[in-house]
Amino acid sequence: MKQFKGILLAMISSATFGMIPLFALPVIRGGMGVDSVMFYRFALSSAVVGAYLLLRRADLRVTLREFGVLFGLGALYAFTSLLLTIAYLYIPSGVATTIHFLYPLLVAAIMALFFKDRISVSVMVAALAAVAGVWLLSGGTDAAVGMKGLTLALATVATYAVYIVGVNKSCVQHMEGLKMVFFILLSATIIFAGNLFVKGEIPESIPDWSAAVHLILLALIPTLVSDLTLVLAVQRIGSTTTAILGCLEPLTAVALGIFFLGERFVAEQFAGVALIVAAVVTVILGGRPGRFSVRRLIPDFLSNFYKAR
Repeated sequence: MKQFKGILLAMISSATFGMIPLFALPVIRGGMGVDSVMFYRFALSSAVVGAYLLLRRADLRVTLREFGVLFGLGALYAFTSLLLTIAYLYIPSGVATTIHFLYPLLVAAIMALFFKDRISVSVMVAALAAVAGVWLLSGGTDAAVGMKGLTLALATVATYAVYIVGVNKSCVQHMEGLKMVFFILLSATIIFAGNLFVKGEIPESIPDWSAAVHLILLALIPTLVSDLTLVLAVQRIGSTTTAILGCLEPLTAVALGIFFLGERFVAEQFAGVALIVAAVVTVILGGRPGRFSVRRLIPDFLSNFYKAR
């Protein structure tokens, strides 16, 4: 049951994370700067979590070492969000998020190189399929992917992969999920506030109710919900499996881009998405020896019911 809950949490995290462009782009296109959007995103989400923890009278004490690690994780999450949001301005959101989805392969590589996890043949096949998918996305049409947008999206692969591994392998790995998320979001808020201060700016005023609603939804769904479910999933099923189960992320971004943001996908780009999703399915079906198999996708109570028959 723990495995099943972890899988479900990972899928919720990836699906909600893919909603970033749906809430962020209307505000940015309405005239608000990216730095201000990012500040409001994390300030609102950390305020909600902080208020809840205070009402619960939760113990928010951390050691200096833990705060340093949490601040580092917050920085990685903040840079991932900033770079990906800027990438949305240069390339279609579905393409940017699909490129970003290469992070599971980097997570698997880091876990194998530094933490002695075994890489199966299915993971290697998935890596080749994913690279081919990115190539199709970047060369599908003239308007598909610009070099600047591609570079920004690829940078998020590294920052997000290190973030996921850090949640699982740092000294805060056993910290209560909501407490960890609060400090990560608070750290990101501090970083974006500092960024505005260095530039001699202050957060722009929210222009209207539409922008306010979009910012609140941005703070709650693809930030608070996504990050909390990610942390809880990593604690239950580990970094690599959580990352691989992010297959709903590009699907969500592509669907939202087509239906709500007026983006178009041609055959080459669709093939690229299909290859990357196929890479994820390959890893899931292939399984990881001793860690993950398709059989473990089945809840315990259903498995026991089948055996009883």
